Amino acid sequence: MFGLGKCWWCELLPSACEGCACSILRNAREGQGFLILLKGTAEFLALSPGQGTQATEFSFVRFKEESCCAIFTFSQQPAAAPVPAEREFIIDCRSIAALSPLPFPL
Repeated sequence: MFGLGKCWWCELLPSACEGCACSILRNAREGQGFLILLKGTAEFLALSPGQGTQATEFSFVRFKEESCCAIFTFSQQPAAAPVPAEREFIIDCRSIAALSPLPFPL
């Protein structure tokens, strides 16, 4: 898995993790799937190249209350390889306008 390590830029931000998305992530279970809508956008976030406008399915890893960082993983289909690569996605929960929970795998 690709890891960015410590969320150093989140440490520079105020630690008032308020808002709907932060509250949801504070109580989310590891492995819970989400679609993410960023503030100022009208479409769910799509990170995989060649995916078009199909939203990326993110898997919740953890929430860091002290920095408001939410850590997710997602699968990305590489252009040259048939096997998807797992990537890490770190975001300040205050930048999220909406979360759409996906069914939790059994």
